[in-house]
Amino acid sequence: MIRLMTEKETAQMVGMSVHWLRRKRWEGGGIPFIKMTRHGAVRYSEDAVKAYLDAHFRTSTSDTGGQRLALRGRDTQEGSPQ
Repeated sequence: MIRLMTEKETAQMVGMSVHWLRRKRWEGGGIPFIKMTRHGAVRYSEDAVKAYLDAHFRTSTSDTGGQRLALRGRDTQEGSPQ
């Protein structure tokens, strides 16, 4: 079963504010979300949050994200070999 998290739970998991999550939903480019009702509740799947975090890991400030790290027991290396 998919675990759905509230804005507050998601913000705590990623170390950002609820305001940041809301701004990213409006701007685009944030964590994929589920809109439960037309004018109401938003939820984030735990798997989507983990995938978003995995995609944003970097090894240095010059790292553009072309390669991925072995993370959480999964080897998701992309791009050229290390």
